[in-house]
Amino acid sequence: MDTKLTNTITNAVIELDDELYPSDEHDWSSLVSSTKYALDGTMIVEQSIRKAGRPYTMQAPSDMGFLTRSTVNALKAERDKLGATFWLDYRADGQVKRVKVMFDTTGEAINARPVKEFISPSLDDLFIVTLKFLEIPST
Repeated sequence: MDTKLTNTITNAVIELDDELYPSDEHDWSSLVSSTKYALDGTMIVEQSIRKAGRPYTMQAPSDMGFLTRSTVNALKAERDKLGATFWLDYRADGQVKRVKVMFDTTGEAINARPVKEFISPSLDDLFIVTLKFLEIPST
């Protein structure tokens, strides 16, 4: 598997399904603009390059990309570590891409729904998962 999350301090690796892919990869631009008007009506445009903050929402189609309960538990444990950062490796454009991320805990960073309803969950039960990260500088 090429898709994985690696803690940058502990080097703990959580393997993810290769069907997980950043569904919002084209929704973000590194170029940001601001416009305002001067008192004489002239439009003033300011532009800058964002250095970080790109969202990575890792999802798969609803019928693939499942993770086990054990993997979801490991992801939740990593999410709850204060200040934790990770290397996110995933396959795109015929190669493995690597970005430095942190869980986006401004909202629901991990959404996991069971594939099948069950009464007594086991660590092998499968979940449909959405993971939300924010890219951070890789210095």
